[in-house]
Amino acid sequence: MLFKSIVVGPMQVNAFVLACERTKKGIVIDPGENVPGILELVREDDIDIVEVVATHGHIDHIARATSLVSELGGVPFVIHPDDDFLVEHLEDAGRLFGIPTDPPPAIDRHINEGDTVTFGDETLNVIHTPGHCPGNITLLWEGHAIVGDVLFAGSVGRTDLPGGDSEVLMRSIRERLLPLPDDTEVYPGHGSFTTIGHERATNPFIVGN
Repeated sequence: MLFKSIVVGPMQVNAFVLACERTKKGIVIDPGENVPGILELVREDDIDIVEVVATHGHIDHIARATSLVSELGGVPFVIHPDDDFLVEHLEDAGRLFGIPTDPPPAIDRHINEGDTVTFGDETLNVIHTPGHCPGNITLLWEGHAIVGDVLFAGSVGRTDLPGGDSEVLMRSIRERLLPLPDDTEVYPGHGSFTTIGHERATNPFIVGN
């Protein structure tokens, strides 16, 4: 699989471009800002983007989804249905945080627990990992997990925004992420990449809890 990442926007979001090496079909994950930079990653390998996927609906992850979808010719935008309310109020969140945004993207497909995201020969499994917000998802393939804002290197997602719940967050981490193999590469929505084993052994929010 082709795997690329770029840090975008004032909140330093990790946006991703994934693609099938054989077919060059691909997806973009979490276009929070810097549409030109994301498109450069797409075009340097002539990737045919088939969907734009959001790990969740917070402004820093979807602020430029509408622009990116338009630049890509109207490809589908997909998100978990529990975060529809965050998409709907994208511009309100922009005004609250002083961050310019696009109008809310049209939601073309909902992805739920047990669904898949497919591009060419590649398939990602969707697991629902709420707590940071109601609709946070993790995109999982062998040895790798894109986790949105549920787990970070040395930390966990904040729960003080609408829909956040610290008990639900920790249950998502304990029951959905920590059972993964230790060498699973973890790609959070912000900050450094890590592994499940490293976080199980050293993350102060997990060790002893």
